[in-house]
Amino acid sequence: MAGSEKPDETPGRVLIVDDMAANVRLLTAILKIEGYEIETANNGADALALIETRVPDVVLLDAMMPGMDGFEVCRRIKTDAATAFLPVVMVTALSETADRVRALEAGADDFLAKPVDDIEVVARVESLVRVGRQHKALEDAHQELKKLEAMRDNMTAMLVHDLRTPLTTLLGPLEMLQTGQFGTLDPMQDEIVAMSTRSGHRLLDLVNQLLDVAKMEGGELSPEWSAVDANELIDEALEQLALITHQHRISLQRAVATDTPGFQADDDLLRRVLTNLVGNAIKFTPEPGQVEISARETTPGENQKFGLNSGVLFGVRDNGDGVPEEDRERIFDKFGQAESRKSGRKTSTGLGLTFCRLAVEAHGGQIWVESQVGKGSTFFFVLPTEPNVTANAGKN
Repeated sequence: MAGSEKPDETPGRVLIVDDMAANVRLLTAILKIEGYEIETANNGADALALIETRVPDVVLLDAMMPGMDGFEVCRRIKTDAATAFLPVVMVTALSETADRVRALEAGADDFLAKPVDDIEVVARVESLVRVGRQHKALEDAHQELKKLEAMRDNMTAMLVHDLRTPLTTLLGPLEMLQTGQFGTLDPMQDEIVAMSTRSGHRLLDLVNQLLDVAKMEGGELSPEWSAVDANELIDEALEQLALITHQHRISLQRAVATDTPGFQADDDLLRRVLTNLVGNAIKFTPEPGQVEISARETTPGENQKFGLNSGVLFGVRDNGDGVPEEDRERIFDKFGQAESRKSGRKTSTGLGLTFCRLAVEAHGGQIWVESQVGKGSTFFFVLPTEPNVTANAGKN
């Protein structure tokens, strides 16, 4: 496992590439005294073959060689994903600015001027070996983290599937009790059963959200395109929220522009996006409060900003606590949280916003929040009026 390897304690391996044998001998002598392991090549093709076999810590590369020059060798090293971060030092007698610019454009990390200075050679190589190893350590840690995240996601998926069956088994009898199929309940029993049923449904909703997020991340839940009308979409979302709206002293307002165009989208996914956003707004807005749902056609400036030919912009605005600036990106991540400045407690946004981000991005759109702490937030999402096939190619 890469993350468990011991760090390399040796000075490092250096590949010296030069068609002049005298130059190779000089650089080899300087670096061998310091304990570096040396490999050599007298042309670009041999150098690339050696690197493919075993990647060194640093390459000292002569700029001017017959056939494939050092600039081309450097470019090939840097355009190969496997060696893109391999440090390359151009060793050159060229002093013109244009030549140095050419080397930088090829991807060179540093320069050594001929005739080389012993102390400078050692200092440059030592510095780049250290940087290269630090990058490798970070990359190893990143790969290890990705493995751990995959293990966590797999474990979550297993737990979610295992939870769903007993939950539905519990909810069935509870709902039968509520409908009186096992006899009439007294008021206290009815209240307890109703409370248990509500809690069970909330837990089942969370389980379903976990499943949906996992499916969308795996590309298993793609949009089913159809003609969508913004007014009808908002009506359907608000109808689903009728109960929660009734239970809170929150007024809902609509602001849909009359010229809002119809568009191609998955109406079920977008209805769930709006339901999540409006439901969150109601949940986190102190009573009495106000939530506004808006929709309009995007302006030419917005189309240019978002890379659209034309689009529709939706907004859900509340007058709640607001989202602190440092939390505005994190809340769209799985298990992201935002802290309430008034209460000092962290309020979990659950998986709803993660689902919203994935669903909007699957349509080729973007989602974000604008907020003032203590004054409220507006969650925006913008969608193209036509399916963005390129944006969704990886999700189908």
